[in-house]
Amino acid sequence: MNDLNLQSPIASPAIEQLVEMESEQWFKHWLSWLSAQLTDARAALLVTDETSSSQFQAQAVWPEATVFDAILQQSAEETLRRQAPLITPLEESTLQIGSYPVFVEQQLYAVVSVVFGAEQENQLQNNLATIEFCSAWLELRQSRQRIRHALSATQKHRRVIESVAQVLEEPDFDHAALRFVNVLGRYLDAERVVLGFVKRQEVRIHSQSDSSGLSKKHQLVKLTTLALQECVDQQESVRWPLSVEHNLVTVAHQKLAEEEGRRSLLCVPLVEKELCYGAVLFDRGPDKPFTPEDQQTAEALANFTGAVLEEKRQSNLPFYAQLTRSLRNQLSRMLGPGFLARKVSALCIIAVLLFFSLAKGSYNIAADSVVEGAELRSIVVPFTGYLQKANVRAGDSVTQGTLLAELDTREYRLERISWISQQAAAKRQYEDALAKQERAQVQINNAQVRRAQAEIALLDYQITQASMRAPFDALVVSGDLNQRIGALVKQGEVLFELSPSEQFRLAMYVDEFRINDVRAGQQGELVLSALPDEKFSFMITRINPMTEVREGNTVYRVEAELASEQQLLRVGLEGVSQIYVDERRLFSIWTRALRDWFKLQYWRFWG
Repeated sequence: MNDLNLQSPIASPAIEQLVEMESEQWFKHWLSWLSAQLTDARAALLVTDETSSSQFQAQAVWPEATVFDAILQQSAEETLRRQAPLITPLEESTLQIGSYPVFVEQQLYAVVSVVFGAEQENQLQNNLATIEFCSAWLELRQSRQRIRHALSATQKHRRVIESVAQVLEEPDFDHAALRFVNVLGRYLDAERVVLGFVKRQEVRIHSQSDSSGLSKKHQLVKLTTLALQECVDQQESVRWPLSVEHNLVTVAHQKLAEEEGRRSLLCVPLVEKELCYGAVLFDRGPDKPFTPEDQQTAEALANFTGAVLEEKRQSNLPFYAQLTRSLRNQLSRMLGPGFLARKVSALCIIAVLLFFSLAKGSYNIAADSVVEGAELRSIVVPFTGYLQKANVRAGDSVTQGTLLAELDTREYRLERISWISQQAAAKRQYEDALAKQERAQVQINNAQVRRAQAEIALLDYQITQASMRAPFDALVVSGDLNQRIGALVKQGEVLFELSPSEQFRLAMYVDEFRINDVRAGQQGELVLSALPDEKFSFMITRINPMTEVREGNTVYRVEAELASEQQLLRVGLEGVSQIYVDERRLFSIWTRALRDWFKLQYWRFWG
C-alpha cells in the first residue's frame, strides 16, 4: 500500500463530488475517479445492491461506450457467484480484467469490474490495492444510507408513539379526532388536514384543521368529500400532483386542487383488517409537493393512530349501533369472499341444528332410585323380659321357622309350677267339699281350679312366644342384638325387620318439574351403582301424591314393580332409573329444562 501512486484527495477534483453522497451521478463520479487512480485502465463497471434484496443492478460504466461491456458483465456475474476477487487475463492481449467484491457488514453490497493493463506483477498488485482502497467510499456511502434510514425509521416510530399517546389523552372521541388532525398536520407540515369516516358506504367529514377559514366554503367541502370518497373506494393512497405513472383514479383530487389554486394533496385511507373505515386528506401549498417519504410517514401515522381513534369512536357508539355494526361485519364475512373456515363452521352448525330439530329420540325421565322389599315384617317383643339369645343380625338370610331370638322364661316356668300346685290343692279341696255336700265351698274350689288352669295356659303361651322365629324366607333388614344379651326388653319393642328375600319393589324420586309426564303403567330401566353393567326392567304401579324433600330438591315418590330376574338384587341398593315417556324431537328434549326456566322467569316478572 505504501507504493500506491494515488492522487492527493485535495488535488483530485472528483473528491468534492464524492463528498456529496446524495448526488444522482455519485456512482459515475466514483467510477471515473477510480479509473483515474489505476494504471492503464481501459473500462470499468460497477454493480450494486441498493435495496439489500440480492437484486444487483449496474449503476455506472466507464467510459459510457466501450467494447468491453460483455466481458465486464461476465466477470461481474462470476464474482457475484463466487463472492471472491477474480483476475482473468484477456486472450491475445496484455490486458487483464479484475473483479473485486465489496462487503458491508459481511453482506455483499457491490462488485467492481475493471479492464486494465498490467505487464508486471507490481502493477497488478498496485491496481488491486487501489480498488480495495477506493471501495471504502462505497462502504461509507452504504453505511451512511443505512444510518439515515434507521434514523428516519426511528423518527417515524417516535412520531407514531407520540401521536398515539396524544390521542389517548383525550377524554372523548370528538376531542381525540381534533387532536388527531392537528398532530398529523404538524408532522406533515400541512395547512389543512381533513378526517372523514365511512357511514353507510359514504364518507362524511368529521374533523378538520384549517387556519385559513377555507373549510367553511360549501363547494370546497363538497370537493373534499368527493376526494375522500375516491380514496376510500380505491383503498389506495393518492398524491396530487402525480410524479410517476399510475393506475389510480384522481378526478376528484384534480378538481379539489384546481379549486384551491393548484394545491398539493395527499389522501391516505384508514384500513383495519381489510376494512376501510375512513380517510385522511392532507393539503399544503403548491411549492411543497408531497414526496414518497411524506406518503410513507402519513400512512404510518394514519393507520397506527387511526386504529386507536377508531376504537374510541366505536366505544362511544350507542349499544344498538355497536350491535348492528358487529352483525353487519359478521354477515359480510359470512357472505363475502374469504373466511372459508368460518363458512364451513357455520354450515356444520346449521346442519347439526337441522338434524337435531327434525330427528326424534326417546324422551326418558331420570330419577334417583332405591330397591326396597315388597313387604316389611317387624318382629316385636311379646312380653317384657330379659333377652336370652339372639342368633341373627341385619343382613342375614333366614328360612321359615329359623329361631331369631329368645327371651328368658325361667321366671314364667317357676310361676307355672306354682300354679300347678295351686291347681292340685284346689282340686283336693273341691273333692272334700263335694264329699261333705258343701255346695258353696264346692263352687269356690271349682272356680279356683279353673283360674289355675287359665294361668297355666297363659304361662304356656308366653313361654311358647318367648322363642321368636322367622315367619317366612326372608332377609333381615335391621336388628343387631348381640350387644344386648341379658338386657331388659319391653313388650312391643321392635327387635328385627324382615323382608322377603326374592320379592322387591322400586322406589323412585322424580323431580317436581317432570312428575306430570309420569303415569302408572309406564315402563323403564334401572341401573344400580353396584351393578352398572346390568339393566333391570320395571313398570310403574303407584305415584305418591305427597311431595318429599331430598337433598334440597322437591320430589315425588313413585313406586314400581321390577320385572327382571332378581337374584342379584338386595334391599337398599341405589341407582338411577330411566322412565320411558314417548318419542320426541331431540331439540325439544334437550331444551325442555331451559324452556321451562324461561317460562317461570317470564311469569315471575311479567305475569
